Amino acid sequence: MRDPALAAWTVLRFAQKPVSLADILFANDDVAQSARPTLADTIHLLDRWRGAGLIQRIEKPECYIMQAEARAFRDPPAVGETAREPKPRSTRQRIWSAVRVMRSFDLVEICFAATVEARAARRILNELTRAGFLTRTDRAGDDHPRWRLTRPSGPLHPRIEYAGRTMVAMVDRNSGARFPLAPSQKILAGEINHVS
Repeated sequence: MRDPALAAWTVLRFAQKPVSLADILFANDDVAQSARPTLADTIHLLDRWRGAGLIQRIEKPECYIMQAEARAFRDPPAVGETAREPKPRSTRQRIWSAVRVMRSFDLVEICFAATVEARAARRILNELTRAGFLTRTDRAGDDHPRWRLTRPSGPLHPRIEYAGRTMVAMVDRNSGARFPLAPSQKILAGEINHVS
């Protein structure tokens, strides 16, 4: 009977291109059904290797590739049981994740879902609105401003692009597309007052 970890390691070690999770799972086809690792066990193993810097995960579709230095190991090296501690998600990432799930929301709902303060949420939502990711959908009688997702994207939050100290665009980190920021309402109001 073959070691399931060794089978997965061998598939990754000799792969010339990223290997899908399914291919890694099927590397254990010759292992008896009772000894075959589950999907959860395989993902846990891959996460441990990834946390140790031995392999890299590639999104869309979910694939894995071994780092060049790790290919020197014939057998999988012993790594700790726990994967690397995940970094805490930023305020911007928590808001973006909540926006993608909720799709339509008011300020209180997004603050609750993303566990952020209203001031930070309002600033980030206004930036997303200026870049066209969101649209304000205020209705008469609403106590709080409402937004709707109009430019769905992937899991990574859009990144702000600066020219000096001025925000000029948002870059969709999932597609690489760049979206210039429209002037904010406060800036427009200030320009109109100075002209008259």
